Amino acid sequence: MNYEKLMSHNPTSFGKWVNQLNQTIEFYEHPLKGDEAEVICVCHKEKLAASSTFFETSDMMEEHREYEPSFQEGILYIGDFEA
Repeated sequence: MNYEKLMSHNPTSFGKWVNQLNQTIEFYEHPLKGDEAEVICVCHKEKLAASSTFFETSDMMEEHREYEPSFQEGILYIGDFEA
């Protein structure tokens, strides 16, 4: 997903999460499809954005961190799996 293009649409933020890699991941609603699309994960520091495959942020923000989002080598992972 193109970070610059996404941010130019001023998407709605759902909140932020700091993962175990010390990346701040911000969660956004799709600017055109709204809640009918998956939550978008963004790392502003690395200028990366990707669809999470989740429609809500609750599982990604649980203390057990099983579904924690992270960007590794430019690819979004949800837990141990590529999104």
